[in-house]
Amino acid sequence: MNQKMIEELCRKYSDLSQEEIKIIQRLSEVIQIVADLTQADIFIDCITRDPDAAIVVAEAKPRTAKSLYRFSVVGQLALRQNEPAVIRTLHTGFPTIGMRGISQEGVPIKQSVVPITSRSGRAIGTLIMEQDITEQVSQEMRVKELIETTEHLSETLFKLAFAEGRVSDILPDGLLIIDKNGKVTYYNNAARELFYRIGFLGEELRGKRIIDVISELEIRDDFLAEQMYMESKINGLNIAITSVPLNSPDGTSGALMFIRDITEIREKEKELMRRSVVIKEIHHRIKNNLQTVASLLRIQARRIKSRKAKKAFSDSISRILSIAVVHDILSKEEMEYVDIDNMIRKIVEIVSLMIDPQKNIQINIDCSPVKLPPREATSLALIINELIHNAIEHAFVGRNEGEVSIILKEFEESKSICLIVKDNGVGLKKDFSIEKSKNLGLNIIKTLVEEDLKGYINIHNDNGVIVEVLFPLRQ
Repeated sequence: MNQKMIEELCRKYSDLSQEEIKIIQRLSEVIQIVADLTQADIFIDCITRDPDAAIVVAEAKPRTAKSLYRFSVVGQLALRQNEPAVIRTLHTGFPTIGMRGISQEGVPIKQSVVPITSRSGRAIGTLIMEQDITEQVSQEMRVKELIETTEHLSETLFKLAFAEGRVSDILPDGLLIIDKNGKVTYYNNAARELFYRIGFLGEELRGKRIIDVISELEIRDDFLAEQMYMESKINGLNIAITSVPLNSPDGTSGALMFIRDITEIREKEKELMRRSVVIKEIHHRIKNNLQTVASLLRIQARRIKSRKAKKAFSDSISRILSIAVVHDILSKEEMEYVDIDNMIRKIVEIVSLMIDPQKNIQINIDCSPVKLPPREATSLALIINELIHNAIEHAFVGRNEGEVSIILKEFEESKSICLIVKDNGVGLKKDFSIEKSKNLGLNIIKTLVEEDLKGYINIHNDNGVIVEVLFPLRQ
């Protein structure tokens, strides 16, 4: 892409700063890849000093499909009357997706426009994707011919049903009938009340052009031709608009339009997003606090000479960091569930740092895509941490290499989870019993499995040690 040409066009037609021009130039470097992936023509249009025009500064034709254009359009102006979506996106900063139109070569196209913004948030240009929809339009015409008679009958029945307003006025949504000229021919009480709230005080809607009432529809001239959904913010209210075309063989056409106030829904969504951010921040701070505690224990451990005490400190640090892993995942992903595969891999990373570098111990992971609530995930994290530590510490005595496998499977039929941790080490003593064992780690595992997870544990020899933990998957 000619970076010099982009700069020359921007300086000639716009007042963009050098920093803003560089944003356009950097984006132009990747649009060829986008064009090849989407099999569509990609353009970058920049804002100009004329509010009704934009300038094409970069283009990329797909190498994986036929381009809509035989000649380059770089340096040409995009005028409001020809490309209203481009000008609207530049002025409002909002994307315009899926608008239909006709290319300069007369080919039916679908155009999507997204804003390019500066560091301050100002729209300085648009990224445009244009795709050939000739085949889609052809199929739609064939389908339209097949259902014309049905649509005509549906329209007739609809008009009869709504003639006296008995049915329409019990609908919670605003309902309008728009004629082929875009004028309102009918509206129900809910529509009147909604338009009253957005500022049409006492005005008669019947006979008005719908684009004069909802100006956002001005750039969607296809709402009389095909089903359309859009959202708009008018005088502080979020309005959802659905339009369904009404066509008939006698040449008359129009649209059935539903409007709904979704302000409360959008406000609740914002509140949920805020709460989600707060909860994630809490998990992030807990993780940091746990890591701080682990660091303090490390400092203390360095001052202790007793090997037994040092091991106790090391085990405690590992347990604390395993719990921290759960909070780290919750601070970055969904706030209700923990990705267990991700959790296991992070625990293995922590434990691997504590393996004697002179020993070659490989840890394998085979985990089904399972997500668990935070409480169960924390218990499972501690169990896995203890089992890996036990295997590394006891399974390979007198050996310089070994293998530990962690397998976690979900059984949908029984709605249960099975965890298997096995090694190819020296195995258990013949008189081993988990019930009689005084090992702190095993006692922690047994308590977590039976009391927290409501499951059971089985440990036995089989070319090494195999530990099986089975617990129900709670709804």
